[in-house]
Amino acid sequence: MIQPGLRSALLHLAAVLTLGSPALAEDEPAARYELYLSPTLDAETGARLVASAVTGTGAGEERLFRPLGSGPGGIAARELRTMVWDAPMAWWFGVALHEGFGHGGRAREFSASPGVHLGSPWGGRDSYATFDLEGTSTEQQLYIYIGGTEANTFAAGFLERRAVEGVRLRPIDLLHLLSNRLVASDYILRTTPNPRTSPARFYAEYAGGGDVANYLGFLHQLHGTGSGITPASTDATIQREYRRLRHQAFWNALDPGAWWALASAMRLAARGDDTAPVPLPHAGRFRFLPVLSNEWTPSGGEASLEWIMAPAVRAAGGFASSTAAPGATPRPRTFSFIGRRGRGPSGAFGALGAAAEDLVAARRFFLGGAAEIWDDPRNGLGGGARVRARLTRGYLRGLYLDLGVKSQGYWVAQPATPGPYLALGLLSGD
Repeated sequence: MIQPGLRSALLHLAAVLTLGSPALAEDEPAARYELYLSPTLDAETGARLVASAVTGTGAGEERLFRPLGSGPGGIAARELRTMVWDAPMAWWFGVALHEGFGHGGRAREFSASPGVHLGSPWGGRDSYATFDLEGTSTEQQLYIYIGGTEANTFAAGFLERRAVEGVRLRPIDLLHLLSNRLVASDYILRTTPNPRTSPARFYAEYAGGGDVANYLGFLHQLHGTGSGITPASTDATIQREYRRLRHQAFWNALDPGAWWALASAMRLAARGDDTAPVPLPHAGRFRFLPVLSNEWTPSGGEASLEWIMAPAVRAAGGFASSTAAPGATPRPRTFSFIGRRGRGPSGAFGALGAAAEDLVAARRFFLGGAAEIWDDPRNGLGGGARVRARLTRGYLRGLYLDLGVKSQGYWVAQPATPGPYLALGLLSGD
């Protein structure tokens, strides 16, 4: 449960970030701040809270650099800031999410007493999470080890939805999106040795607590016997699953949203923080963005394709907005469809899902939600659904409640155990 002192600190943080946001013209999209509380402070909690901290940092940067103007001096200063400050800080915020809310959230879910150490944004691999695995099952340990990358993957998709919606993203927000998306690819393609060609180095990574090596070890144990990893060699199943993860890592690295974020960050660094980002593609009256990702699940690695859309309204300055004019019929912020497909030690699996924000107006509330169905070799056919009710008027405008339920099976960034769950949030800058 969330302790009273922690709850007070989080509320204070949200208030500071919200009240400290710069004023924009009414016809320009506002930045967004969110407070989100779940019982275990999980990946979604972290994605929304850390994104608010990143946005608050970007607001402070904009105040400092605005007097420099759009001349050569201002351009040089912003480009230097982007390379020396924004890029490492955006990555570091992703590390904080990875360790504190990814690994930490899953460890709290299973009462594994997590601890977190965060190193410098300009350091190497000096941040880590600790947890007590005594009394946890193999599947729970697997969930804990995949939790970090799971949180980054969820955060990237969450920020891509904001981009399609037309929420204002500054350079550091855009680089935070890029950093989160590339975590899974970086782990596979850069930091984890190949178990077939370098079994000794792979074993050292496994013994040292590396996420990918331990995920593959627990996956082997969950679907077979033992970890399949020794100092001299690795099981053929480990090698096969590693190859699949590599293929999916390339798919993940090709995500159009990640490269849109990089191009937009470079554009804002050159033209000014209040410049509109690179325009997203349109289809009729809708903006859209295809999103490529990969996930590490208890059944094996999977690749996902999500199609995110939002009604497009052009605001001043070239910004895109999904806010309807006063008196107009309310339209959903975003809606999306997703398909997932993977194969693991026990066979193929997949999932289909859809989500929409503010889909239906009901008196003082907007209703939205998400649903997903899946089929995997261990649990068979299953699914989950979540409804969000957001208050639109009054002193508590922006307050929302998430109520969900799921069956046995894996749903990205949702509780591992079947049954109902809930969370409370507060949306500002909207």
